[in-house]
Amino acid sequence: MLARGRQAILDRLNPGDVIEGQISNIVDFGAFVDLDGMDGLIHISELSWSHVNHPSEVLEIGQTVKVRVLDIDRERQRISLGLKQTQEDPWRRVLEEYGPGDVLEGKVTKVVAFGAFVEIIPGVEGLVHISELAEHHVENPSEVVSPGDQTWVRILEIDDNRRRISLSVKRAEPQNLPLRDLMPPELTGEAQATPEEVPDLDVSEEVFPEPPPQPEGEQAAPGDEETGEPPSEDEGS
Repeated sequence: MLARGRQAILDRLNPGDVIEGQISNIVDFGAFVDLDGMDGLIHISELSWSHVNHPSEVLEIGQTVKVRVLDIDRERQRISLGLKQTQEDPWRRVLEEYGPGDVLEGKVTKVVAFGAFVEIIPGVEGLVHISELAEHHVENPSEVVSPGDQTWVRILEIDDNRRRISLSVKRAEPQNLPLRDLMPPELTGEAQATPEEVPDLDVSEEVFPEPPPQPEGEQAAPGDEETGEPPSEDEGS
């Protein structure tokens, strides 16, 4: 009778179906879901778009969940399920809201020999290659970053096909300013710095031979092109 019931469940389910069940057991590698008499497995990698250290972080026994059927092995009577597939894919948000050159704050999630992974939005991580961690040479990424660190990163490349993002820490701070100085004044609650408060970056005139453009509506008045001051009454007499 039990075998017949399991077979009936296998016969009515197909990959892609979204169904409800109850968490019957939690193990290190995932969680089992009771599908009215037969258990299916949600592997730990299919629990969330974000990194999960242990299934107990997101699930508890007896909890009712909505899952998607990923695969059915009818011969061995096994059902593979996915929980994250019933949730919004944060990768779509990255494609819609961000692009190469954007600078944003993220959290270091993992440090490896060749670099560090940084979560830029919940569920989406990018890789900062060891060569992009700092202006100076880095022998080991753990010298400059640790898991849990908050850091500013610049998006270098987004590979939609492979769902990979290349990031840079050193290019997010081209002038080596403190992180707070990189934030816009509306986020810090401070007024924009006056020219006297801007640190001397020792940039030669050869690099920037012309003064920066004035915002629209605030162009320099006729007269001195460099200072924007009107000519004195003595000039031209």
